[in-house]
Amino acid sequence: MSGLPIAPFDPARYIGTVCQVDPSTVRVNLPHATSPVSDHHAGYSMPAGQVGEFVLIESEEHAIVGRITEVKLPERDRLSVEPTADTDSDANPVGLIQLLTSLELATGKAVRGIPAHPRIAQHVFSAHPLLIKHAVEQGHESDRSVRLAFLPDSLNTMVSLAPEALFGRHCAVLGTTGGGKSWTVARIAEEIVRLNGKAILFDATGEFKALKDGVRHVHLGGQSVNADDKREFVGYPFNQLNESDVFVLFNPTGASQAPKLREALRSLKLASLCPQLAPNGYLPKINQSKKPVEDALTANAAQLDAENTSYAIHLLARQIQEECVYPSANFGKDHSKWGDASNELTYCISLIARIETTLKSPFMACIFKPDSLTALPNVITEFLSSKDAVLRISMEDLPFEHNTRELVTNAIGRYLLKLARTGSFRANPTVVILDEAHQFLDKSLGDEYSRVSLESFGVIAKEGRKYGLTAVLATQRPRDIPEDVLSQMGMFIVHRLINEKDRQVVERACGNMDASAAAFLPTLGQGEAILVGVDSPMPLPVQIIAPKATPQSEGPQYSSHWIPV
Repeated sequence: MSGLPIAPFDPARYIGTVCQVDPSTVRVNLPHATSPVSDHHAGYSMPAGQVGEFVLIESEEHAIVGRITEVKLPERDRLSVEPTADTDSDANPVGLIQLLTSLELATGKAVRGIPAHPRIAQHVFSAHPLLIKHAVEQGHESDRSVRLAFLPDSLNTMVSLAPEALFGRHCAVLGTTGGGKSWTVARIAEEIVRLNGKAILFDATGEFKALKDGVRHVHLGGQSVNADDKREFVGYPFNQLNESDVFVLFNPTGASQAPKLREALRSLKLASLCPQLAPNGYLPKINQSKKPVEDALTANAAQLDAENTSYAIHLLARQIQEECVYPSANFGKDHSKWGDASNELTYCISLIARIETTLKSPFMACIFKPDSLTALPNVITEFLSSKDAVLRISMEDLPFEHNTRELVTNAIGRYLLKLARTGSFRANPTVVILDEAHQFLDKSLGDEYSRVSLESFGVIAKEGRKYGLTAVLATQRPRDIPEDVLSQMGMFIVHRLINEKDRQVVERACGNMDASAAAFLPTLGQGEAILVGVDSPMPLPVQIIAPKATPQSEGPQYSSHWIPV
């Protein structure tokens, strides 16, 4: 048949006949469905009436693709399959088929929807795996395709997707723990390496450390444990954080501490820009003249409001003390000078203690003492012009305290978005892979006086595509991902989902996944998934190809360590 890799209506693959037609389903007689084992034809499995099996239904100009979602016996025949039943009696199974898409017989092109419904008594055939592969790939398979999976009932039939189909409109990898989500992320990273693409992988737990060729590994947080530790540690300088980020890290109270912290940050920036005003690195105010400072503030207003302005963060606690000052000297009579230290310092003691403790923490050195480390923004710039295909950013050593992990990751996303808007990815399309995405989306940190919304990766999902920056979001909790972000996903790779709310979220987000397809999600095995794409004609169950570098995501082996006495 022209345009099709194999004849769709092979008599040897006949399994039944249409007996009832509805707008989205048909019922068919399945005379071979009572066989206890599957049949095989020409080396391919032919279940001939098994739930989940793809079928082709005759039509005048099309082959209608469907999937069996139910098989049952009429009430009168239900005892006929019992071993004690009369062996001469015949069972008459009936199957329910969900109609999915159609293949034009003349051209082989997949057509969305059902142009012409089947008629009563038209024949139904077990779909050859090559026809299902053809319907999904639509002739796009090539060396530049992403070799992602096999068909589960035909493990010698590979399913490949064009990079544009997988990444072009963002991708979501969803599934409960143990379903194979990490396998899929690792496989995607390996395929990007093979295709000489570009990807930045945010590894929240360190499970992708086994990735090798074409991957640059950097570690944000932590430090070398000995001379043999060859890991590359990087920093994310504090001046790359915005004021709201710093406020969340130090958590000042709104009434008394927040204004002083804000003024101290501004004063330290001015001290950096005008060192003649700050002989000791900080800006003295107690009993000091106001005019030089006011003139400098006016002259440097643009630089003070600019991003990435450097300042001496280690002097922040000292600068706060200078901000706790009476507004005028000489008991309020001399407005040209600040006065003595005020009792406001009493209210800032707890803030100063938090700042000093945080700045001294070895776990925060990658942020507040980054001088000995390569700055991650510089690493990203180097990576984009290098031969490496994947930059893996390990955050396993980045602390959770003070919401550091979420804030820094959100700041990196903000930096990537800034690069995208300036055109850095237009000629060099890059994929951002965010593992454990639910930790970094749809959250607000801080309080009413200093609140940060973790929205940078959501913004990448909403507008990054036009700049050449697309996202792969991987999570085991789809219900914690904003629906407006999931709605931007053009491809879903959905592993086993047991929670009903998760399945409902996925159904709403996936335009091509209805309740009948979602019903298979709780029973998927490890590594099995359903591919649902905006441009894909139908949901497709697959077995993800095992990555060469297996993610290290196993839990503790209790039986190996717990020895009975």
